[in-house]
Amino acid sequence: MESAPYRVISVQATVAALAAALTYAVFGAAAAKAVWYGAAVALANALFLIWRMRLAARQPTQDAHRQLRSFYRSSLERFFLVAVLLAGGMGLLNLMPVAVLSGFVLGQLTLIVAAFMLG
Repeated sequence: MESAPYRVISVQATVAALAAALTYAVFGAAAAKAVWYGAAVALANALFLIWRMRLAARQPTQDAHRQLRSFYRSSLERFFLVAVLLAGGMGLLNLMPVAVLSGFVLGQLTLIVAAFMLG
């Protein structure tokens, strides 16, 4: 688990835990749970992306049209995964919407920055 994608995931998880702890100290348990959930959705999104990348790497070389179709399919799958998880958190679990979205945005920003920094 020493590869760059998993180092990015560990940074993302660490930032999520720190954000949830800080939110707990400032705003309380309900907000912290919502921030943690939002960040967990971002983590699930990143893990799904890694899984799809590994699947694509194992397949024999494809023409550009098939690769593009696979890329679009993966993007749509990730979009729906995130939409369902966020809707479930805010709808079914009644988590605070602003805190859920804040945790998600923080998780996504961490993914981008950590991927850039860790290569």
